[in-house]
Amino acid sequence: MIEIGYVYLACGFVLLAIIINLAIKFDAQTWLTRDLRPGDLYSLVDVASGLRPDGLTRDQADRLMARGMVRAYGANFRATMKGRLALLIRQRVRQLSQNVA
Repeated sequence: MIEIGYVYLACGFVLLAIIINLAIKFDAQTWLTRDLRPGDLYSLVDVASGLRPDGLTRDQADRLMARGMVRAYGANFRATMKGRLALLIRQRVRQLSQNVA
């Protein structure tokens, strides 16, 4: 029974190493802006906040849907969890860049 505990512990260390490696090498700015144009994330903010659920142009909607950040809901759009995560990462990157400057 103790051997299973060691296996779980070893798997935990491997998982922790993978997470740390991804956190170090993850380039948030590149991930956020890949295949997007300026203004797409601003429009995503409007959609995610509910301020303007119809506030995307057809091109913006196509790009954001291709990235999985919004989904169509009738004539309106809704931000997905991936889109909300992108906005949180964007906010965090901006905070870090303002603290450095």
